[in-house]
Amino acid sequence: MQSAMLVMGLDTALQRCSVAILRDGAVVGDQSVDMARGHAEHLAPMAAAVLAEAGVKTTDLDRIGVVVGPGGFTGVRIALAFARGLAIGVDVDVVGITSLAALAGNVDDAGDGELIAPIIDARRAQVYAALYEQSGHCRRQPFISGPEQALKQLAQAAQGAKIITIGSGASLLPGAWRQSQGDAQIDAKVVAALAAEAAPPFGRPPPLYLRGPDAKPSLPSTARRQ
Repeated sequence: MQSAMLVMGLDTALQRCSVAILRDGAVVGDQSVDMARGHAEHLAPMAAAVLAEAGVKTTDLDRIGVVVGPGGFTGVRIALAFARGLAIGVDVDVVGITSLAALAGNVDDAGDGELIAPIIDARRAQVYAALYEQSGHCRRQPFISGPEQALKQLAQAAQGAKIITIGSGASLLPGAWRQSQGDAQIDAKVVAALAAEAAPPFGRPPPLYLRGPDAKPSLPSTARRQ
């Protein structure tokens, strides 16, 4: 991908904190740490380090790509809030990228005509899934379901085409298709590349939550006694 712009990619949606900067499609800054928690503490200093590595300032950025989900409820909010804060401070476009589209971008071993199914373990015996052509066109928009139902929905959307899977939930599908050897975690370089290719106009990207948060507000004591 060749793009005459400076783009930062951000991700904290899954089990990684990742920041990258591309200039004209080339990587000029990149840091990534796998972690289950602590994204909020690592993201800002990591972004500062990547800016220093690239030799640029936030005011030089043309776009920011950020993963909007689906993923961890808190993790999605961390990167999204950080991206929005930067956008307000330096007047830069923010482009929302789904976690599934970003994972699909990690696949470089698909065969001719093979479709890409990124699948994320959503816990509670469910998966997040979608289906993409190698061009990036989405055949089946992101959804959440049980593994067996996901298998049926993906097969129906594929219409007989072969499928290659990627992600933490790929092995959960019964009779799963061939799995890609690509990275099963999101790469901020891919996020930045997808953001560079996105067509304007851009609004304020909302989070993509396919399932509500695990934490529920407690009922007042009077209501619990009824």
